[in-house]
Amino acid sequence: MGFSVHGVKELDSQKHLKRLHKIVPWIESPLQGADQQSLVFHQRHEANTVELFFDLFFVANLATFTAYHSITDSSSLFAYIGFFAILWCSWFQITLHDVRFARDSIYERACKVIQFTAFVGLALVGSAFQPNGGNSEKKSNNTNFRILCYVLILSRLLLLLQYIVILIFTARAGYKKLYFPLALNVIIYAAGAAVFGAMTPIFSPTIKDHRGIYVVWYIVMLLESLGVIAISCCWRMLSFKKTHLVERMGLLTLIVIGEGAIGVTKTITRMMGKYGLDAEGSFLVICIILVLVFVWMLYFDYHPHGHYGTIRQQIWSILHFPLQLAIVGLVEGSQQVALARYVMRQTDKVDTAFWKECMVDYLDGAELVNALNSSIQYFQLYKKPESERWLPILNRDLSRIGNITGICAPENVDGKYEPGWYPDEILNLLYNSMGAIYASLGMKLPPDQDATELAISSWWITYVYYWSSFALLVISLILFLFLVRINKSDIFDWVSVIIRGIMLAVSGCLIAVVTNKTMLFNYIGSPAVLPTCVTMLFIILLVDRFSAIFANWRLKRSGKPFVSYHDHEHEHGHEHEHDDHASIDKNGVEVHESDTTPLTSETAYMPNAYPMDTMSPTPSYTTGGYMPVSNVQHYEA
Repeated sequence: MGFSVHGVKELDSQKHLKRLHKIVPWIESPLQGADQQSLVFHQRHEANTVELFFDLFFVANLATFTAYHSITDSSSLFAYIGFFAILWCSWFQITLHDVRFARDSIYERACKVIQFTAFVGLALVGSAFQPNGGNSEKKSNNTNFRILCYVLILSRLLLLLQYIVILIFTARAGYKKLYFPLALNVIIYAAGAAVFGAMTPIFSPTIKDHRGIYVVWYIVMLLESLGVIAISCCWRMLSFKKTHLVERMGLLTLIVIGEGAIGVTKTITRMMGKYGLDAEGSFLVICIILVLVFVWMLYFDYHPHGHYGTIRQQIWSILHFPLQLAIVGLVEGSQQVALARYVMRQTDKVDTAFWKECMVDYLDGAELVNALNSSIQYFQLYKKPESERWLPILNRDLSRIGNITGICAPENVDGKYEPGWYPDEILNLLYNSMGAIYASLGMKLPPDQDATELAISSWWITYVYYWSSFALLVISLILFLFLVRINKSDIFDWVSVIIRGIMLAVSGCLIAVVTNKTMLFNYIGSPAVLPTCVTMLFIILLVDRFSAIFANWRLKRSGKPFVSYHDHEHEHGHEHEHDDHASIDKNGVEVHESDTTPLTSETAYMPNAYPMDTMSPTPSYTTGGYMPVSNVQHYEA
């Protein structure tokens, strides 16, 4: 796109004129942006700024919840999955409305303020979300769960109101065939709000047994999502055919991957912030970055282009829940695997120092205490508030060791201990040092639980959910390949599925390693876990590339006609869906019909009816040099 000198001169000559200001309307009919030919709701090709603003609240919630919740056992893992499901489903329901019906207005902005407030409420809930918490947490959990019910009620009542407003506009326009499906949407959200409201008394301070009640949240949200999707499949006028739903799901996936990028910066600070660069630590951080990049490539390199089926698009969108959950698990797990290796390395350093000071040098008394303390001081535990509470425990252990005469005397230790084993007092100091190092990385450790046992438990669960997330990611990518393919299959389609299936089988074998405890901790304790994941992702990408090259070579050599979806992508990284009703003129220029012409009540039912007269969508300038303000929104330039 260029600027003509004539146009610049014209604008310069109009600078002395006053301009009309843009006035945001109080409310606009969603019919204003409906597509006249396809009879579907279609407001814009791209996400607008308020939708992107809303996405920031999603990632803020996810980042806050991740910061407050360390996955140390199965209970904390299921709490993480459960809160992510609540957060994702709330975002999904709002997005399903916005991509079809939302138009910039004072009313829509007010709705967004309420939605922002609801997501801030979810952040409050997320900081202490632990459905299976211990008895000591029941009272605080009850309050937390009641707040969650209130937030869910608020979000559903707002969606109910928004669909009622749409129903009113369609009734005024006389779209009788939309009455029933829109009313079903109203009923779905009314029922959801009623169920969440009925759950509130269950979380009163006097009721302590909530066994099984938590699953109601997830059942209701699943039924809501399936209900709205089913309605859009049965009534195609409410489908997502010409909306920017594909872009919205892609943007959220990018945000979820971006949350992993935030985690990388935290991980490198924890691992090398105090001691400077370390070769192995740098290598592991690069591996995490490659995991993020490879996941981004596997998703966006095979992103849908154009329309590929109304029902398949709905299935594709709802399958983003397991996909994005898998991405969260993989990127968060990558960080935890790197930190586990870091803790084991540091523990080995302490272990080596303790062995030399006690079993080789046979130090005793104050000399032994000073040497042990010097080995611990290297980690600067006093600089982190998370590890500072361990200092009295370590000082207590050192004091006990100093009060025992001859604890490391040759006659007391020679031939009695294998490497890694010491007199009980020194062994306790080693374990507590490990707990302090673990806590200094930001891990939330209960004060009444043994740090070593907790670390081992957390590494076990991290390993399981890490490779389970990898497997779920691969399964989602395989399903996406089938859903977005619209052309005849070729060798690339078969090979890409086969290589993903092979990597899925490999991940299953890696998960099976947990059955052998010795093999498991030898593997976790080595720096090989992250490179294994990176190699598997790289193999998928490499095989995809060569199979695509070979498939293209065969196709071009055959001389058969073919179609390409990638030759004319916009350089700014956004692939717009082209209008289904575009035509090509004699010069090869794509000509589009207006997407802003509103529907009339008779277009679908009386062929002889004509649309209402509207302003031309062709951009034109007034004498002031600005586009006039009208009641018609033009989203395309």
